[in-house]
Amino acid sequence: MLIVSCPCALGLATPLAVAAGIRDALERSIVIFDDTVFERLRGADTVVFDKTGTLTTGEMRVVSADVDDDLLRLAAAVEERSAHPVGQAIAAARASDGATGAADAAANPDSASPAVADGGQDPASVTDFESHARGVSGVADGVEVVVGHPALFDERGWAVPDGVREAVAAARDVGRVPVAVGRDGAAEGVVVVGDELREGWEETVTELADSGVEVVVLTGDDERAATVFSEHDAISSVFAGVPPEGKAETVERLKTHGRTVMVGDGTNDAPALAAADLGVALGGGTAMAADAADVAIVDDDLGSVATVFELSRAAGRRVKGNIGWAFCYNAVAIPLAVTGLLNPLFAAVAMGASSLLVVTNSSRALLDD
Repeated sequence: MLIVSCPCALGLATPLAVAAGIRDALERSIVIFDDTVFERLRGADTVVFDKTGTLTTGEMRVVSADVDDDLLRLAAAVEERSAHPVGQAIAAARASDGATGAADAAANPDSASPAVADGGQDPASVTDFESHARGVSGVADGVEVVVGHPALFDERGWAVPDGVREAVAAARDVGRVPVAVGRDGAAEGVVVVGDELREGWEETVTELADSGVEVVVLTGDDERAATVFSEHDAISSVFAGVPPEGKAETVERLKTHGRTVMVGDGTNDAPALAAADLGVALGGGTAMAADAADVAIVDDDLGSVATVFELSRAAGRRVKGNIGWAFCYNAVAIPLAVTGLLNPLFAAVAMGASSLLVVTNSSRALLDD
């Protein structure tokens, strides 16, 4: 009986299956930081996606700039200090033909040609830079500059002409991200930035929804910029207009209704990733976001989010299979040994075969490529 019993098979059942899941994840450029990830994923109720940089590419580009060359140069210098993708797009822009570009963009909002290019001017020196929930501000070449949502101008008591507000609203209506630009107490124009949806985002959210997980989108942009998500059948809720500091609070509220997974990238997502029951960082994000996450998708493939859930379910099935075999083996072999129906040689071989079966079963790939 002592020879034929195989408690080691029970002990190996779970860790070997989890190790196989971690191995398979690495082969798919997915890094698992915690060996409890698969178990926690299987109990997930809600998956929260940040919009910019996660469901979209995060590769913002300036579509049009209805400001003069000098103001765009000052705004670009201030935005160079910002980590937000919108700010980085403006920082890379220099006005070359702003008036023509703005007119072309107004006639064709979906034009792929940016309205700005390198104007060859020296960059402005910036002091007193500040990052706000709705934009940025600073002093560039001695001129006070503000770039952001009209609400930021209102908070500072700066004048915002009706034309600027109308241009901002028009850009939002076509899914663009507009920012007002102003200096010395007044908004003077609008820079419109566009972002592209990630390839395969619909397949990812649909697959997750079909598996019984509630899909939520979180964005700091206006709700009109998130229309494509709010109208998708697989997405149950869209929280728009959420500032960076409010993302973690939103995740905390969602956690009261069930286990919540946060998917994002970038510095602004790090607090939300840390606040979630489980955080998934895309590879294009910052080191801060990766440090706050439990899973990192190194190759920046959004489809790998669904793959992580598949690996979790597959690892669960493998654990159950291993434990089921180990229990059944011991339930049959031990009584036979007690009754004296097994000789020691057969018992030794059977015990070794039982452990070998668990090891072999766990070594198989969890998912078919």
